[in-house]
Amino acid sequence: MRRVPIVMRPLGGMGNRMFQYMFSHVLARRIPGGYVCNAHLPEWSIARLRPPLLWRYRALRVEGYHRYDLDAIAAAFSEKRARSILFKGFAQRLGYYDRAEVSRFFDGRAVEAPTYGDEFLVIHVRAGDILDGSHRNYCPMPFAFYDTLIRDSGRKPVFVGQVHDDNDYCRRLRQRFPDAAFAPKASPLTDFETLRRASHLVASVGSFSWLACWLSSARTIHMPVAGIFDPAIRPDVDLLPPGDARYRFHQLDIGDWTASAEQLAAFYGDAIAFRQVELRQIAQ
Repeated sequence: MRRVPIVMRPLGGMGNRMFQYMFSHVLARRIPGGYVCNAHLPEWSIARLRPPLLWRYRALRVEGYHRYDLDAIAAAFSEKRARSILFKGFAQRLGYYDRAEVSRFFDGRAVEAPTYGDEFLVIHVRAGDILDGSHRNYCPMPFAFYDTLIRDSGRKPVFVGQVHDDNDYCRRLRQRFPDAAFAPKASPLTDFETLRRASHLVASVGSFSWLACWLSSARTIHMPVAGIFDPAIRPDVDLLPPGDARYRFHQLDIGDWTASAEQLAAFYGDAIAFRQVELRQIAQ
C-alpha cells in the first residue's frame, strides 16, 4: 500500500495546533496509507516527522477554517487524483472527533500540576493576547459573570491562566476578587493539566480552554456562549457538546469584541447581560 503523507501546517498557539493535529489524524484514518507529518507540538513531546522529499507532487490542499467535506477528500484518493495532503486550517467542530481517542493523543498524566477538588471553582482566564480587541471573536469575560458563578456555586474561586500579566484587566480582577486564589504562573501545559484535573470549571473563550475542559474529569463545566462559541456569530465553529451532562451554557450579550473604552466600561461596570440557557435554546 502506498503511504500518503498528511502534512500539517502548524498555525497559532497550543490549542489551535492540538486541533490541527487531531484533524490531521481524522484525515489519516479516512485515507488508506495516511500518516501525519510536520506536527509541531513540543509541549506534548510529539515528534515532528518530516514529510518525504517529493510530497508536494499531486498534493491536495485542504485549506480554510473549520468546515471540510471528508467524503470529497477521501474520493480524491480513491480516484487517484491526489497522492498527499497539505492541511492548513483549524477544524474546530465536534463532529470530527472522538473524545477517548483525543485523550490518548494528549496523555498528560506525567505532568506535574495541582489538583483542585470539589470545594473549588477553577476559572480559566484568557486576557493578555486578546485585550487589544485584535480578534473580534475572542473576548475576555465580564467580572459580574464570575461573581454570579462563584456565588451560586458556593465554592472557592481559583483563577488560572493569563492572570499574572501587568494590565488593567488583571489588576482589576485581583481587586474585584481579593479572597480568591490565583494559581502560580506556569507553562501552558501545566495550566492545561490544572484545568483538566479540576472538579468544577469555568471555560474561557478559546480552543485551549475548550480542549482542557472537554478532556477533563470535571463534574461541572460552565461554558460561555460568546465569540467563537456562539453559533449565531460563528456558525462554522461547532463546540457546544450535546448530551454532555457536565456542561452549563451561559449566553453572554457581548457581540463583537472591540476593546473600546465603552465596552471595557461595560465589562467592569457589570453592564453585560448574561443568562444560563439550554442547548436547544441556543440552536433556535
